[in-house]
Amino acid sequence: MFRISGPVYRCVSVALLAVAVWLPGLGLARQEPTQPKADPQQKKDDSAVPASPKEVEKIKDRVIKTKNGLVKFTGAELVAETAIIAYGGRANLKASRSAIREEGTIRLATEQGDASGAYTLREMQRDKSFEDLLRTDLELSPPDAARKAGAPSKIKYTLAFNGASVWASQNEQYITPSPESEAAFRSQLSHDYMSLLRYKEDGSKIELIGPETVVGIDTQVMDLTLPNGEKTRYWISAKTYRILHLEYDLKLPDGSTGRIRVSYYPPYRVVQNTLVPTRIVMEQGGRFVQEINLHSFTYATKLEPEIFQHLQS
Repeated sequence: MFRISGPVYRCVSVALLAVAVWLPGLGLARQEPTQPKADPQQKKDDSAVPASPKEVEKIKDRVIKTKNGLVKFTGAELVAETAIIAYGGRANLKASRSAIREEGTIRLATEQGDASGAYTLREMQRDKSFEDLLRTDLELSPPDAARKAGAPSKIKYTLAFNGASVWASQNEQYITPSPESEAAFRSQLSHDYMSLLRYKEDGSKIELIGPETVVGIDTQVMDLTLPNGEKTRYWISAKTYRILHLEYDLKLPDGSTGRIRVSYYPPYRVVQNTLVPTRIVMEQGGRFVQEINLHSFTYATKLEPEIFQHLQS
């Protein structure tokens, strides 16, 4: 049977399909990350919206006043709490993201060319972000070279986390996900822009590393450590307090490690009074892995828990 194997990650998302779909064994290379190339769209958007420097200062004032002057935030807490407000505020984020459905397109790099297709994500919040129920469905068109070699014209692939384990299916048939796929899929529950926005609820520790200029944009760099010790580094715009990039080390069952970088680009959408990035790009070791473009959002929706347990639509 024609099967997908290899790591799968969602970036808000799915699939670090270091895609052994068409060429098994592509895997994760052990490379150090490189600085990203300048993206004119990101720089333009970051300098223009959603808040001017004066508006950001007002946000800071609001953050400080929430403590009524009785407790001082650390520098890391001030940056994180300002980012939470910039994304819509803790109450709005909790309400709108309680159950979500996002749809769009995905493009994946393989050694036989790029694969592309439809992308759907569904997620239900639990008390901790790393315990959320999660399901992603892909319908991919293999590269021309793969089709000429006998690959089908369309491949449906599902990965889901049911709260205890990861399960998968291909073309409506259950399959056993590889240990690499399971590790990479579960990593998205720990390494996402929402993980920073839910740092307090998760009981995570945050540490402000300091300022850094990335392709002309001033950022604040912050490390987040989950209760289980997993770490993510974030680059947050010093002007708009948007999360621009994150990096983490993905540890695979064979003991190898891959450095993953996720970048969030405009255009942004306001959905139920919260800010949502619509373009997410993943790199591994400085090489392009995948790009997701979101175009449809249904937040605070009704989802049946069974869809995270079984192969049903």
